[in-house]
Amino acid sequence: MRYSVADNQNPVAIEQANGIEGLLDVSRGGISVIHNNELKVGDIVPVHIAYGGLDIKANVKIVSATSHRAGAMFVNLDQGTANQLLYMNMILEEVNGLNKLSQK
Repeated sequence: MRYSVADNQNPVAIEQANGIEGLLDVSRGGISVIHNNELKVGDIVPVHIAYGGLDIKANVKIVSATSHRAGAMFVNLDQGTANQLLYMNMILEEVNGLNKLSQK
């Protein structure tokens, strides 16, 4: 499941580097980002994502790209990084589920 960073009360941050200007959403398998028209399908780019106490450094492979938006999947993850991504997604799922319940 993808989690929009705009809908999240706790910020999910991405380092602005390698052409990436911002994070749109995140999932266990990848991210969507805003970029400055530098990213092309097939590019492998290092990313740095922070959420709460988590500090995640990983590589992503660009799988779709327009002039300002790109979708990327995490690649070559070690077990520790994969576990951090899983944990972050579990937290986001819980937070987003609680937000939906409180809005009813």
